[in-house]
Amino acid sequence: MFEANIKANFVLNVVGMTLPIGVTLLTVPIYIAHIGAERYGVLSIVWLLLGYFGFLDFGLSRAATKALAALGQHSALERSRVFGTALYLNFGLGVAGALILYFVGGFFVTRVVTMSDSLSAEVNAVFPWIACMLPLALVAAVGRGSIEAREDFFAANALDVAGNILGQVVPLLCAVFISPTLNVVIPAAFAARALSVAAMFVFIARTERARFLRAFDPARVRELFGFGAWVSITNVVGPLLTSLDQLFISSSLGAAAVAHYSVPMNLVVRSQIIATALARTLFPRFARLNADDAMELAERTATSLAYTFAAICAPTIIVANAFMTLWMGAPFASYAGPVAEILMVGAWFNGVAFIPFSLLQAQGRPDLVAKLHTLELAPFIAILWLLLQHFGLPGAALAWVLRVAIDALLLFDLAGFRARYLLRVTPAFALLLLSYLIGRLIDGSAIRSVLVAGAMVLLCGLVSTIFDAGSRQALWRLHNRLVMLASWQDGPRHRVSGYEDN
Repeated sequence: MFEANIKANFVLNVVGMTLPIGVTLLTVPIYIAHIGAERYGVLSIVWLLLGYFGFLDFGLSRAATKALAALGQHSALERSRVFGTALYLNFGLGVAGALILYFVGGFFVTRVVTMSDSLSAEVNAVFPWIACMLPLALVAAVGRGSIEAREDFFAANALDVAGNILGQVVPLLCAVFISPTLNVVIPAAFAARALSVAAMFVFIARTERARFLRAFDPARVRELFGFGAWVSITNVVGPLLTSLDQLFISSSLGAAAVAHYSVPMNLVVRSQIIATALARTLFPRFARLNADDAMELAERTATSLAYTFAAICAPTIIVANAFMTLWMGAPFASYAGPVAEILMVGAWFNGVAFIPFSLLQAQGRPDLVAKLHTLELAPFIAILWLLLQHFGLPGAALAWVLRVAIDALLLFDLAGFRARYLLRVTPAFALLLLSYLIGRLIDGSAIRSVLVAGAMVLLCGLVSTIFDAGSRQALWRLHNRLVMLASWQDGPRHRVSGYEDN
């Protein structure tokens, strides 16, 4: 379905994004066991706040990736000018943002989130460390973008995996063997992140031969900000749309409820590795192709993604409650299980929307994405507040699902996808609704859930071969390889048999 290098890069991205999930599955229960649900909930809010301040990137990392991808193998001097300019701009913006975060972040968290006085004191004490993470995050985004623009996804993923593992394991070890307080966990997280960023720039310095250190180009500033201005609006509104639910929950129900919501939400985010990896792989390619070729590639990709991701989300809905019970225990699962089932429906919409989102930005229309997300903000706040007040955590999950479903449909329309595409992927959505209904009806025992989920995987595979040409081609290629393998195995037997007959 795709050329070989796209397939290889996609596989690298999937592997690179899958490995940290295993570490997360192992570390989250240990985190909660040692630092408690309340501290873990506060940590979730802190990471959300830090992610929100990433809007100070102003889209420069994305703009640099697009510009570097479009340059291709042009002169090293031009590449260095783009990269160096974006790097220095992001570092300056990161320092300015760190100062703002230092002075207002602790006050915001301790006033908005319901927590004990002792925990509030811990949060205030560690905010200098949290603020210092912001410049690291912004310069790392530019560095990662420069590597991906070359489509060197092996290096990009190797560095990402090492950084993610360090960021999860080092703070956990410190919590277990030193102290479970934030005064220990947060500085350890900073040290791990600083080490991973340093490793990234050692690699980039060798690749770019360190020319970028002397390559600030004022003429490039306007070009980068011209593209990045609209991306920056998405970077402001996007984190709000993905974090408002947890902020509302923390204010209404307390920090412990955030943990019951954030754990399944984090699993939802992690489940989107195929969609994220595919969009990450295709963004540089979309930036190089003309509009017609980019659309043709996007439609083929999005159709296959819709059915592939349905084969992940649908069975996950069925086993969500049983998995939560085995992983986190029955008391935790009684709250988080129903939330996970609802969120996985939205995960499918959010996942397939990665393709039109990436296409619009790569083809120079980030303004459409920014305007759409801005218009979504007020209705989402209203629906979120209403459903949270009436239905609690499941209501918040339903509000998120409604938002991402509408967002996906509008992104496909804005990107110019034809109506026949939506008709082709409708059966995939029907499988999700069927899975949710089954998940509500079965008793939730682990063995029964796994058996039913396995049957759903087979059904998803059958439906995808009917409605997706890419799946049929993949199945046909598999058939041909099996036939060739059988022929190769039969050959020696026939030769031996003939010799014996003679």
